[in-house]
Amino acid sequence: MANDFVCVGIITSPHGVKGYVKIKIFAKDITQFVSYGTLTDKVDTYVINVISIVSDDIIIVQIQNITSRSEAEKLRNKHLYIKKTKLLPLNKDEFYHAELIGLKVLFKNKVEYGFIKAVHNFGSCDIIELSLLNKKSSVMLPFTEDIFPDINIKEGYLIVSLPEIIGSK
Repeated sequence: MANDFVCVGIITSPHGVKGYVKIKIFAKDITQFVSYGTLTDKVDTYVINVISIVSDDIIIVQIQNITSRSEAEKLRNKHLYIKKTKLLPLNKDEFYHAELIGLKVLFKNKVEYGFIKAVHNFGSCDIIELSLLNKKSSVMLPFTEDIFPDINIKEGYLIVSLPEIIGSK
């Protein structure tokens, strides 16, 4: 059931006093996001009406039955999902970022290194945040083919080829 849904956005904050909220969208564009229709947090459903476009990935929306700032505040940081079946089909070697979360990360010799905690994008490229096995720490690595040469969504793992650290000889 958890793999039946894909996160397509997150409510970041209320906007104004009428119950509007800002949503950071994870779709290619706003048209694609709006085409998803009703959204869910896996418990409740949300019907949205776009009020304003702030940037390529931030929109202000009105959610049906949310009419005050205090109601909107309760939705802060709520992740919004759709059924995976609503998404456009992918090519053979493509996948959604949400499918990576929780996958094991293995070295080439199949020894486990950790698991994917999150996928970030700070502007230049996607960054994989790994929770290290048996440690309370995590590392962030650029999501490139050199560092992650093999991705197997069906089997639930990625192979990592760690870059050499400068001056580590």
